[in-house]
Amino acid sequence: MQITQIRTDHTLMAVELRSSADFPIRFYLDVMDEFDQSCIRWHWHPELEFNVITRGTMEYYVENDHFTLSAGQGILKNANVLHMAEPSKNTPNAEMFSIIMDSSFIAPPQSLIYQKYVAPLGGNQGFRCLPLDPALPWQADILDCLRQAYELSLKENGAYELHIHRLMCQVWQSIAEHSHELPRQTLSPAELTNQVRIKRMISYIQETFPQKITLDDIAAAASVSRNTCLNCFRTVLGLSPLEYVANLRIELALHLLVSTTMPVAEVAAACGFEDAGYFGKAFRKKTGLSPTQYRTRRLQAE
Repeated sequence: MQITQIRTDHTLMAVELRSSADFPIRFYLDVMDEFDQSCIRWHWHPELEFNVITRGTMEYYVENDHFTLSAGQGILKNANVLHMAEPSKNTPNAEMFSIIMDSSFIAPPQSLIYQKYVAPLGGNQGFRCLPLDPALPWQADILDCLRQAYELSLKENGAYELHIHRLMCQVWQSIAEHSHELPRQTLSPAELTNQVRIKRMISYIQETFPQKITLDDIAAAASVSRNTCLNCFRTVLGLSPLEYVANLRIELALHLLVSTTMPVAEVAAACGFEDAGYFGKAFRKKTGLSPTQYRTRRLQAE
């Protein structure tokens, strides 16, 4: 299955990635050039997610952590963790497959296996993500199991559901056996509150960023003060709210410059830049090229 857009509700929870209750695991092929603006915007979901890069290089953002991963590497993201992904600069045709799995796929929540091996990890807010590197033998085994499970999902031959279940249990066994190596971060009540606030504010920004938007508007989306808004963005994402807005506008500009013939001034206006000259400066700062140079190079490369 392939998707080209992650749809979310007002809290940024993904609404179309849910697995079915009778087989709570889903598989996706993510071809980044076919996504809206060539990126997967900030979102979260109550399931675990595994990604394996099959082509190119990807930039992953898991809250305020940043990882650059190339073909053959992967990442596990815990349930309910805010994340986004985009191709690295000058990386056309980046591709990965994704596995979104409810933790109950391993074992029923009331079972001893779940309580002993799943709940302490899958439900622990302190464990956010784990980059997977084939240079480490135990992580190489996990990546191999994930690849096998994805291939089985494409063929659906024989008792493939049982085979997939066995492979994902093997993945989780490796994670449980190396739980002492997992990066952890204990969140305070204040940090958990920030998680709720940032989801509301980012959701508002993603819906309105092509329009005029102020810091007061963003703060109001979460019913907080300007200072609280600024601190929340700095703490969770490591950038200011208006920097986040500017990044979204540049991402949209990158898409419009290649997918349309709109004049640069019209692209600037469509992305929320009131001044075409400022748009050009912001675009060059982000990409190292003027909008016209970027459009020309991308079209010549196709």
